[in-house]
Amino acid sequence: MVGFAFHNLIRSQALATAIPSCVEEVQAIRAVPDILQTLADLTGLGFICVAHVTATEWTACAVLDRLNFGLKPGDPLDVTTTLCEDVRDTGMAIVIDCVEDSVVYKAHPTPLMYGFQSYFSMPLFRPCGAYFGTLCGIDPAPAALSNKTTVTTMRLFAELISKQLMTQERASAADAAGAAPSGP
Repeated sequence: MVGFAFHNLIRSQALATAIPSCVEEVQAIRAVPDILQTLADLTGLGFICVAHVTATEWTACAVLDRLNFGLKPGDPLDVTTTLCEDVRDTGMAIVIDCVEDSVVYKAHPTPLMYGFQSYFSMPLFRPCGAYFGTLCGIDPAPAALSNKTTVTTMRLFAELISKQLMTQERASAADAAGAAPSGP
């Protein structure tokens, strides 16, 4: 079963002891749970998340898990086992309706490792244009993800999260400026 393989992979990795700031940043965006729920309802995918992705780390920041993978906010994955790494490298979205029908992904190790057939990953960017991570989803069954309406909706939700990252960044900067001691 897909969830079993994924759950064992997560258990085999060292979990973070403290909640990373990227998780707190995404958790502070009130629209994220509604975005995850709406995308799950729209696509039929059982797992949707926001992930912070760097060259060396993949960290779940917000998760809707109907597949019981066991992945929680703050949990890491080996970034080299994810397609989010490809999205980070190219800045381009990946949308797969059915891995078995995909020339590019049919033999790719990531879908084989995690056992998914349908997948999407939309890039998220910080206000300065720096890559933050992805809004992504997977399911063991194929799904009609590549139609124009679905892709546009996923992209717009990714843009909304990116804009909210900007708002959170500004609020953090304002809090830090307000907490700084005043001069003589």
